[in-house]
Amino acid sequence: MLQINLVAALAALPLLLGLGAAPAAAPSASAPAGQPAPAGESAPAVQTAALQPAKAQEATIQPTKVRTPPASSSSVKVVDTTAAISDPAWFKKAYDAGIRLYVMHSTVWGTCDPWSRTQAQLKMALDAGLKIAVYTRDASCWQGGITAAGPYASQLQFFALDVEPGSPVVTRAMVDGVRSMGVRPVIYSGSGMWPQLMSNSMAFSDVPLWDTNTSNLNYSTWTANYLAPSPVQYGGWNTAGTMRIGIQQKFEHSLNGVPVDLNSFNASFLK
Repeated sequence: MLQINLVAALAALPLLLGLGAAPAAAPSASAPAGQPAPAGESAPAVQTAALQPAKAQEATIQPTKVRTPPASSSSVKVVDTTAAISDPAWFKKAYDAGIRLYVMHSTVWGTCDPWSRTQAQLKMALDAGLKIAVYTRDASCWQGGITAAGPYASQLQFFALDVEPGSPVVTRAMVDGVRSMGVRPVIYSGSGMWPQLMSNSMAFSDVPLWDTNTSNLNYSTWTANYLAPSPVQYGGWNTAGTMRIGIQQKFEHSLNGVPVDLNSFNASFLK
C-alpha cells in the first residue's frame, strides 16, 4: 500500500508542480499608485505623465473625490506701512522673513505733496530684493503719490486707490489717470466699506481688488494665502472671473520694531 501510494505520488509530482507554477506567473492585478505631490506643489511633467494611468485606476476603485485646499505657493507675503524707515537692514530682514512686496504711503500725510522719504525707502526695498508699490490715504492724491516715486515709478507693481471711511469716492478719472502714468491701478477696500461708500457700485470690477478682512492671525505660523479668509462678493468682485489679487489680513503688526499691516497677494499678479 505504501509503495503504491509513493509511486503514484512520484508520478503525479510533475503535474502538481506544473499546477502550482501557474498562479505565480500571473500578472499583478494593479500597478502600485505613485507618490502624490505634496499639497501646494506640482509634480514634474514627466512624473505626472507616468502617474496618470495609476490615478485613473484609483478613480475606478475609489471614486470619492478629495477636495484639496488652495495652493499656498501661489501666494506671497506683503507688508504695507506709513512708517519712516531709515535702516537698510530692516528691509533685508523683511525679505529674509519671507516678505516679497513692500507697499508704502508716498505723500506727506494729509496732503498730496510727495513725501521726501519715498524714493530713499523704495530704493532700500529694491536693494533688499523686495518688489514695491505705493498708495495714498486720499485717493485723489494719485498723481502726487506716483510722482513721489521718481525714477522708481517704472518699477511700481501698482498704485492703490484707497476707498475707506474718510476717503473721497473713487472715480473713473482716477483709474484712468493712474494708467496714464504707466502704473497699474488697484482698488483697496472691503466688504464692510465699499457697499456703503460706493453704493456697492459694480462699475469698477475691471480694476483689481486689494481686499481687507483682518483677523488675529499668529505671525509665527502665518502662511501666505490670498484666499483666506474666504472671499465675500461685493462691487462685482470675488467671483470666478474677478477674484481679488490681495487681502489685508492684520493691522499694526510690529515687524522688527516697525508697525506694518500684513497681507497676502496672488503671486501671479506681481510682475
